[in-house]
Amino acid sequence: MIGRDGSLAVLAAATAEAGAGRGGLVMVRADPGLGLSTLLDAHLAAARSAGLRTWRVPVLPSGRTTLSAGVPEWTEPAVVVIDDLHRADDPTLLALHTLADSLPRRALLVVAGRHRGVTPARFAQLDRIALGHDLPPLDRDAVDALVAELFGAGPGSPLRESAEGAGGSPWLLARLTDPDRASAVTGWAAELAGADTGLLRLAALLGPAASVDRLASVSGSPPEEVLAALGRLGALGLVEQDAARARIRYPLLRADLAAASAGLRPSLARRLAGRDAEPEAVVAQLGGAPMDGWTADWLTAHADRLVTRPAPELVDLLRRATAWLPPGDPRHHRIRAALAEALQWSGRLDEARRTAATSLAARPEPPERQRLRGVLARIAVAEMDPDGVFAALEPERVDGRLPPRLGVLHAYACGLAGDLAGAEQGVVDAIPAAAEDPVVEVSMLNLWAVGRCVEYDLAGAMELLDRADAVLDIAVSDPAQWLQSRLMRAVVQHLRFEAAASDTVEEARPVAEALGAGWLAWLHTVAALAAHNDGRLAQGLAEVDAAMALPDQYGMARPLHATAALILLRQGRLPAARARLELAEQHPGTGIAMFYEQVLATTRALLADLEGRPGRALEIVRGVADGAVGVRAALSVMGAGSWLVRIALDGGDHDLARRLVDEVRNRTTDPSVGVRGALMFCQGMVDGDAELLLAASHQFAGIGSEVAAADAGDHAARVLATSGRLEDARAAHRDAISRYTTLAATGDIDRSTAALRSHGVRLGATGSRRRPKHGWAALTGAEYRVAELVAQGLSDREIAARLLVSVRTVHSHVSRALGKLDYSSRIEIVLGFQQRG
Repeated sequence: MIGRDGSLAVLAAATAEAGAGRGGLVMVRADPGLGLSTLLDAHLAAARSAGLRTWRVPVLPSGRTTLSAGVPEWTEPAVVVIDDLHRADDPTLLALHTLADSLPRRALLVVAGRHRGVTPARFAQLDRIALGHDLPPLDRDAVDALVAELFGAGPGSPLRESAEGAGGSPWLLARLTDPDRASAVTGWAAELAGADTGLLRLAALLGPAASVDRLASVSGSPPEEVLAALGRLGALGLVEQDAARARIRYPLLRADLAAASAGLRPSLARRLAGRDAEPEAVVAQLGGAPMDGWTADWLTAHADRLVTRPAPELVDLLRRATAWLPPGDPRHHRIRAALAEALQWSGRLDEARRTAATSLAARPEPPERQRLRGVLARIAVAEMDPDGVFAALEPERVDGRLPPRLGVLHAYACGLAGDLAGAEQGVVDAIPAAAEDPVVEVSMLNLWAVGRCVEYDLAGAMELLDRADAVLDIAVSDPAQWLQSRLMRAVVQHLRFEAAASDTVEEARPVAEALGAGWLAWLHTVAALAAHNDGRLAQGLAEVDAAMALPDQYGMARPLHATAALILLRQGRLPAARARLELAEQHPGTGIAMFYEQVLATTRALLADLEGRPGRALEIVRGVADGAVGVRAALSVMGAGSWLVRIALDGGDHDLARRLVDEVRNRTTDPSVGVRGALMFCQGMVDGDAELLLAASHQFAGIGSEVAAADAGDHAARVLATSGRLEDARAAHRDAISRYTTLAATGDIDRSTAALRSHGVRLGATGSRRRPKHGWAALTGAEYRVAELVAQGLSDREIAARLLVSVRTVHSHVSRALGKLDYSSRIEIVLGFQQRG
């Protein structure tokens, strides 16, 4: 009796009380299959071993028992067991009621067992006077022990996994290895269900959760009759109801019922189709059914809807249909095109490519031919192979133009090839067709969003992605376009320093894993960068390693290794970072990887700076600023702005730093907190404005970008130390170190500590020169920047908007500048600035 120690202990305690002259009635309730009869037999055996008399009272098929004619004269002390009480007649129950009144004064224990949910109202009075005990399913440990005892299955055995489907039912567990288990289990369920067996079979065939309406529709019974039948099946513990759906309680029972009822599937499929059920439900029934003319016709009519999210049964069905159709059948071309698409959307790209190529050789008509060309082109897009896209599409060009759906694929290939002008022209060309074809529309919107992102118009990109999502939700089922939209959304969120980027990546991951190829490599890249932003450095490295374990990275190895190097630099692992950069250099930047060149350039510059090669670091930063890195200067500068500005300042090139800040400011139209924080960070570094840097750190922390928050706080500490505000510097330094410690960013901790120590020594014992109290040299970086903008004729409100600070802050800077310059009006600042020029 594995797993029943608690129940046996309850019965043993009641037996001991009876032996002492305090008998009673125990009601043991259980669902079928949980081993109630076995438990009662074990209890009788234990009572006999204890020297007590025992009686087992059977319930005959008629419901009669030895109590039907009255209470027998049992010799005491004794234990009486009545099994299957739910089937007993009314006289038996009346006799138990009479007997129960005298049991507390007798040395007699009566144990009655019944099915828990069967007509509970009949037993309500007995339940009130009896000691009730519910027999639960076996727990996980007991299941493992029972399977080990029955079959010798050790940990990790496939049999242990199969046992999960038994739901803790000892009866089902004992039949795991029966050669004809499906038949045996179905027979057991049918004996319990009786007239409701047909509905139980239909519920098994319809899947894990069958709706009441669907069951009523296919069974031909009114919904109220179905509900009543489900209530009876629920009372037997075979079915569980949740709102308007019914679930067979044990997955193993459902699987065996479905297997034994497979012959019903063809007729069930026709009934579903005739009642306008969703095509996916029909496919689920046709998967194991023989191919025939009706099935081939139905597939021809519905395959277009099914192929974008194909169930495994669909691919098998389409294969069997192509083999079943006779040569020359007009349905051949459409079925083969659907098969190629289903294989492609299943991630079986090589099979899809072969199927499409051989189908094209049969010279199908233009609609199917263009579908097959689309399959080849989408495979090439997934493999980040623009030349493959061009080659697949070129035969369909007429008078220099492609059909709209193929045209947007051509535009994608232009983007993969770095031809952004060609991609933009593809968007323009798609606009007329987008009004009529939602497939073209969603492709155009996603392409357009890429262009906006490259130009760093993040708000515009997000608006387009929202529109694309609406089309995907309402009008189009296209996994690649959905994945493109999700990944681009994660990219925008990453550029905005939003922690939501990681959540978006996780939402997209199952589809990327299903489609595979370059989609999955790209997802790992986005995920690694998002993890870096969030401060989950170990997770970022794990994403890179997972991508590098793929058979092919489809051009993404370059940014993947660069991202790993960036993380390793934060961890203080310079040799490992250098090795990763060398690996990155070995891979060409092709396809989507071209849009991540700033990651490699920035990491190169950071490493050079850390290795004491400021000239090399500045050279790299100037290349980024001059537009020599990546596909567009805007993306490269904005994507790495704070690092580039810091390197420029550390290298002593303030003009370069200011030029970078101007680029960031001029490009920043996005209202998001993260982008405004990035501008504050860059501006604060150039101006030496600790308050602006601390405000940026606070903004980054508020949106979950712990790395950026730590970096901004660290630089604020350095500025504060340089200006002599040592206590404030220590406070900012402590906060930054705390954040770096949480992130396990050992390299950042060491660099921050060394930098502050250096500033402290220079400001302290060495007596380094402090800022003068009067004149232009007395102005802080922030005050000087405000004075510069005043000299350009900007109002306080305009300056506040430019610097992303409040008008009050600008007014304070102007007042302090006037005092240090000994000026009395803004016009003197203008004149003074002109004289300095």
